[in-house]
Amino acid sequence: MVVFTIARNEIRRLVRDKVVLVLGLVMLSLLAVSVISGAGYYKVMAEQHEQAQELARIQWENQGEKNPHSAAHYGTFAFKPVTVLSVFEPGVDRYTGVSLFMEAHRQNFATYSLAEDKDASMRFAELTPAFIFGYLFPLFIIFVGYRSIAAEKESGMYRFLVSQGVSVKQLITGKAIALWGIIALLFAPFFIVGLSVLILTEPAGNDLLRFFGMNGVWLLYFGVMAHVTLGVSALSKSSGSAMVFLLAFWMISTLLVPKLVTNFAAQIHPVPNTSELYQRIQADLRGGIDGHNPYSEHSAAFRDSVLAAHGVEDVADLPFNFSGLMLQESEEFEKKIYDYHLAKIEEIHQRQIQLFAASSVLSPTIATRLASMTTAGTDIHAFSHFTQAAEAYRIQLMRDLNMDLKVHAVGDRASGYAVGSDFFAENIAFTYQRPNELIISAGQRISLLVTIVWFMASLLFLMIVSSKREEL
Repeated sequence: MVVFTIARNEIRRLVRDKVVLVLGLVMLSLLAVSVISGAGYYKVMAEQHEQAQELARIQWENQGEKNPHSAAHYGTFAFKPVTVLSVFEPGVDRYTGVSLFMEAHRQNFATYSLAEDKDASMRFAELTPAFIFGYLFPLFIIFVGYRSIAAEKESGMYRFLVSQGVSVKQLITGKAIALWGIIALLFAPFFIVGLSVLILTEPAGNDLLRFFGMNGVWLLYFGVMAHVTLGVSALSKSSGSAMVFLLAFWMISTLLVPKLVTNFAAQIHPVPNTSELYQRIQADLRGGIDGHNPYSEHSAAFRDSVLAAHGVEDVADLPFNFSGLMLQESEEFEKKIYDYHLAKIEEIHQRQIQLFAASSVLSPTIATRLASMTTAGTDIHAFSHFTQAAEAYRIQLMRDLNMDLKVHAVGDRASGYAVGSDFFAENIAFTYQRPNELIISAGQRISLLVTIVWFMASLLFLMIVSSKREEL
């Protein structure tokens, strides 16, 4: 009963505090603007991506009569669909690019990332719930709670409460309930509006589950900040010292540590630039078949092996078009080279992420952001799933084109062989589907576990502080 009386009085005090009221309204306004503008931005981007994918298909089907391999060099595009969860947690989406150009003999990187766009609307879109919850909301929690217990000691109210039989545990528990009540008061409207936006946009099968998981991660993070704030307030001799310590904790955990870890990871596990990467790839490509140079050493050896296998002395005597076969053989070899080098780049990225995840024991902000991106499906693993799907489509399309050339450009039809729109319309179209299952790998679970550990550690810290028998 005493605990709830303390909580009720504390909530009344905070609600009547004009500064807290103004800051709360600012938080709600920022969240409302971020969700509403983000939803509108998502709708526009989703329509643009869908239109771009349809246009790419139209261009492919209506490219005119040409040799199938010429069409392979003409290429087409794959556009990564926008997920509605990026309204709340954009993750790495704005840095990874939105489209892939798929052509013969080459695996390209995604281009046209939002981070490269200097349009003002793009910069405005950076105001997201993830940013507000990760950086601004903890400041609000600190401001609301730093005086909770320290001010009671400064005013002498604590001695009065002790004289009335109120224990440290009861006082801290009541203050914690009040602080959680303020957090819930601000978080509930966001959750309702966010859930409404998600439902109205017809989410995919697991988007609702991801949304609940993402909100659960943020609540754990708020719990960490609330518990640390109250614990420091209880241990501090004055409100001023509590504020200084808590601001230092916020700066170190949200700004300093993530920046230092990012720079450290880039130095320890550097990613080669695009020029260096392609130089290495080209060097390795010279060790295999060149589909456009039948006189190279490896191409000539492949031709001789094919002639010997069919018992003929000239490629014109083969029952199929040798160029189509050699182009596909070249494509398969080049894919292995690209896969090898891109896998090394992926390995470097994974090492950076592992280092970042390991450093989350030093910063709840890092753990929360990684866990938030994981549950939202906007992390680097989700992007890799898209690029792998695009590459699987590319190699299948190249195979269909080269095999058509091999099978049909034979004899009198070999010279000037071309296909038209009917053929291109029959080619498989690129469609990307995000995984229906909410799959979180062992590596991704680390950030989720560390977030939970931070929450439990902060709760334990508050319990230890509240169990002190001596006067605070």
